[in-house]
Amino acid sequence: MFYSTSGFISHLKNVILHIMGRIDQETVQRILDTADIVEVVSDFVKLRRSGANYKGLCPFHNERTPSFSVNKARNICKCFSCGKGGSPVNFIMEHEQMSYQEALRYLARKYNIEIKERELNDEERLQQSRREALLAVNAFALDHFKHNLRETSEGQNVAIAYLRHRGMSDTMIERFHLGYAIDKGSDLLEAARRSGFADDNMVATGLEVRSDRDGSLYDRYRGRIIFPIHSLSGRVVGFGGRTMRSDKNIAKYVNSPESDIYHKKSELYGLYQARAAIGRRDKCIMVEGYFDVISMHQAGVENVVASSGTSLTEEQIRIIHRFTENVTLIYDADAAGIHASLRGINLLLAEKMNVKVLALPAGEDPDSFAQSRPASEVERYISENETDIIAFMTDKLMAGVPSGDPTAKAKVINEILKSVAWVDEPVKRQEYISQCSRMLGISEDVLVRQLNIFITRRYEEAEKEARREEARRSLNQGTDTPEAGTDTTADGTGNSSDSNDAPLLSLDNNTLKPYEEMLVRYVVRYGLLYVFDMATPEGEIVPATVYDIIHNELSADNYTFTHQPFASLMSAFDTIRHGSWPEDRRAKEALIEAECARKMEEMREGVRSRGSSLQDIEKQEKLAEREIEAYRKAAIDEFDMLYGQTKLVNSADNDVRDTASSLLVERYTLSRIYAKGTHLESEQEQLATLVPRAVNELRSAIVSEMIKELTGKLLKLAPDDATSAADIMEKLAGWKEYQKQLGKILGERIILPRE
Repeated sequence: MFYSTSGFISHLKNVILHIMGRIDQETVQRILDTADIVEVVSDFVKLRRSGANYKGLCPFHNERTPSFSVNKARNICKCFSCGKGGSPVNFIMEHEQMSYQEALRYLARKYNIEIKERELNDEERLQQSRREALLAVNAFALDHFKHNLRETSEGQNVAIAYLRHRGMSDTMIERFHLGYAIDKGSDLLEAARRSGFADDNMVATGLEVRSDRDGSLYDRYRGRIIFPIHSLSGRVVGFGGRTMRSDKNIAKYVNSPESDIYHKKSELYGLYQARAAIGRRDKCIMVEGYFDVISMHQAGVENVVASSGTSLTEEQIRIIHRFTENVTLIYDADAAGIHASLRGINLLLAEKMNVKVLALPAGEDPDSFAQSRPASEVERYISENETDIIAFMTDKLMAGVPSGDPTAKAKVINEILKSVAWVDEPVKRQEYISQCSRMLGISEDVLVRQLNIFITRRYEEAEKEARREEARRSLNQGTDTPEAGTDTTADGTGNSSDSNDAPLLSLDNNTLKPYEEMLVRYVVRYGLLYVFDMATPEGEIVPATVYDIIHNELSADNYTFTHQPFASLMSAFDTIRHGSWPEDRRAKEALIEAECARKMEEMREGVRSRGSSLQDIEKQEKLAEREIEAYRKAAIDEFDMLYGQTKLVNSADNDVRDTASSLLVERYTLSRIYAKGTHLESEQEQLATLVPRAVNELRSAIVSEMIKELTGKLLKLAPDDATSAADIMEKLAGWKEYQKQLGKILGERIILPRE
């Protein structure tokens, strides 16, 4: 499709300038230069070194085998399964559901970078995301609750006294940001209104409740100890409130309702404080309550989290799995407690977690246990008494079966085997079968036959659920499907365009996309590398980069990319090429030249001190000069490559960021047409051939589409329309001749995307 995108590009630049105007550009660049992708991702995913890269479980989808790769050299990450990833900014945007500006602020906080920005005007304040507004409300509420706890007489006399009674130290109160809600119907509401927060946002976060009787608002948590719930990035997304009264008619705990920022099934209380310890100890201990978590931390056991008042969910398990494969549950250790936890246990086993259970002494819970013992004893008790989950289930559940009751025994055995059916690793499953056989006194063959029934049922249910989900998606998408034959205009948006911008022919952009992608890939990877000298329209000979060659060739054809993300990326790269790069490159080149001069002088001194003759010294100096020249070229090339890549993967434009990140980690197969003996030249060494060839491959694809369309028009003509037929045939002859010339130039295909 041939069309002008000047209007779109102008709009894009205005949007980018508008966005970037909020934070000083120098500060933005400092953030981008400082943020380390390994450090940023490690806050959310447990990474293990794999060669030059790092690997971990993808945080964006459910997986059991790590496919999330982090490249420290390029400062990007990528999941080879779901495709998500990018720069540190892009990762934070995707993971924390933040805007570009919010992600920059997050990274600035992480690296203690002061942000310089101008004050937002009224219109911009109104445009801030609802999510950010709700997070701001929670941040205000947190400060208010903490003030109530420390600075009011009610907080000191009631709440602090209660926390002291529960054994909480000042350190733990501060670490977990505990607070107190004044026992007054509208204390928080009045403070929020004075600070300019909207009632609707207070209700949306669950901090305020609207009365069914008269519609008035009142504080949800009044008279309660406040436990803030933090996201992995440390922002407060919800609250839990515990009453200090013994009145059984009052709910002991009140928690935040679901909101745009708080999803109970995805949050774990204490994970923000525990994530480093979980990674360090390679184990996560799960308890039930807020005080359980805090008391364990106070006893020195910091790798502890709670499931925020819900049964364990798939989302929570996946979050834990990013940091460790080992989980120890400290739940109610009786049969009733095990039955209540069965679903969570099965989900853990399905996620390939190594699950253990710890039974505390009778009458103890994690809170009381940790409070009554020194830290060393708590840790020793855990390590000596945690038991594998299947053995624990078998022991505890069978203990409750009356002797001589085969029906009750069979029921328990089936419960145990249903859990084993969630274990996908064959070796581990066989170990469980052998273990159960010994403990239950039943042959392995019998257990395996019954187990296979449960495994089959599990997969059948999963398949049914997948079909149901697919049906739901189809129904939801049905209303969005455009009618067949719907016309689109040149810009692909349905908007009218000037007749001068109309396409010459209706080319299929899906057909051209792979060829455009190849060109954009060269730009992303090597766009600023020098390839060869090129003549300008004025006849001047100038050095040409990869981007210059592609841009000039396509401009000569009046061609604009049909795939919008590619067009956006090329526009962004043009800004880099003719913007900051030339000056930054000159500065870098001066530094490299100075370094090379220093190295050369050192090598000359070494050669002269070691040389046996004048001829030998001259020979060694020439070798040193060649070595220094190779170093200089490699250093400049590395700067040029990384300069363009870094700018693209940190772009404020979503399409540019996503496209660049994807193409930087895409894997391609190189034809051996350029093999020299057993040596295969690198792609970078062949750019002078590969880039022009890729341009001609795109031209060839366009010509093929034109010939196809003209042939179709010819076949549709009326038999007596000789004039139109002659005109089309003349055009066909011209395009076929051009196609033949391109065929001679192209010969054998060089680069093929890997399927």
